[in-house]
Amino acid sequence: MGIFDKDVHIHIHVHSNEEIILKKLNQIIMEQSELAAQLTALQTQTEKAKAEILAKIADLEGALDAADDVTPEVQAAFDALKASVQGVDDIVADAPTT
Repeated sequence: MGIFDKDVHIHIHVHSNEEIILKKLNQIIMEQSELAAQLTALQTQTEKAKAEILAKIADLEGALDAADDVTPEVQAAFDALKASVQGVDDIVADAPTT
């Protein structure tokens, strides 16, 4: 076996490793693209749920304000619900407004 044959073998080996690395990089890029799409969908779903929950709380608050005979237990349950929702909202700080 001559030197030329050995060099060719090494070149093919390096080329093969480059292909493997490129395939892995493409896989990582695709996985990140899929992850970005999933995160965007989850954020959209979360915003929808937040709007629905806040609307229901506003409806309940309006109904309680309009009622003449709200028991302390009902008021306490409503206040606990609002505090719970606020706690969930506080998990992630709101984006600063400019």
